[in-house]
Amino acid sequence: MFEKLGIVTNIWAEEIENGARFDDLMVEFGANGFKDMEVREGDYLRNSEFGELVQQVESAMPAYTDTEFKTVCDAVWTEKSFQTEHRTLFEAFADFARKADGLTLSYAMSHPWLSSPTDSEADTQQIITAKKLAYLLCPQRPRLRLVDLDTEGDIDEPTAIANLKHYAALLPSYPMIFAVENARQTATLTLKLAVAGGAKLTYDETNTYRADGTTLNAPDEFWRAVKMTDLTSVHFKQKNGDGVLSEVGDGYVDFRAIAEHLKTEHYTGDLLLENTPTAHSLQDALRSREYLLSC
Repeated sequence: MFEKLGIVTNIWAEEIENGARFDDLMVEFGANGFKDMEVREGDYLRNSEFGELVQQVESAMPAYTDTEFKTVCDAVWTEKSFQTEHRTLFEAFADFARKADGLTLSYAMSHPWLSSPTDSEADTQQIITAKKLAYLLCPQRPRLRLVDLDTEGDIDEPTAIANLKHYAALLPSYPMIFAVENARQTATLTLKLAVAGGAKLTYDETNTYRADGTTLNAPDEFWRAVKMTDLTSVHFKQKNGDGVLSEVGDGYVDFRAIAEHLKTEHYTGDLLLENTPTAHSLQDALRSREYLLSC
């Protein structure tokens, strides 16, 4: 199971801050067997050379209809000819796509989906843009994940469900896996809202643990409630009293128990490593994979 471990690209934040190129790290990790990569939005990404390319693509989007942009995305990855007002831009992305050959890229960002948006039109456009980026990153299997790091306290469940249904229905001509992740709320509540809103769940058991090792909800409660068909991804990182660690090892999270649940229930989604960033993320990832294989 863990030999197919992938990564979330925010583990590269420190190296990119120190001058490493996003595409070089991508190629290096792919060559070491990490084939699934979730491109996580953030300052580290926007400040990278690849992030600059993404921002140029976002700026160009209004020049195309939804159908035209989708056609360009498909052509970029299949190396077919295409008509575009931004040939140099999309040729640069085609170069990136060639480096990503054999990898499965998805897209993830922070978004307050549990709360009512203050500007509905801007909120809708943000999701449409994110869906188009997710499609551009992998037309064969596009996936967009949202994580709400802002909303706290009691949740207005009907509002959260309505948000998910609205987001899921946007851009219907772009087939896509739409997912949310448990963060500040319990995993069981996030699962309930995801299922009701027509979204899949990305599960991160580490997020259920507080700093002192107590849990928002007992992991067994979540595993009794979830169906494998509701999951699209499972994230792996470790936590102890010092916080989230730079590599997977001993701590609060019982990886052996998670592996047993996934194996017994025939889980088919991806497994993604999300360690705290360091200046040697590949070594951290390789040691983490070795540890998880021992589980």
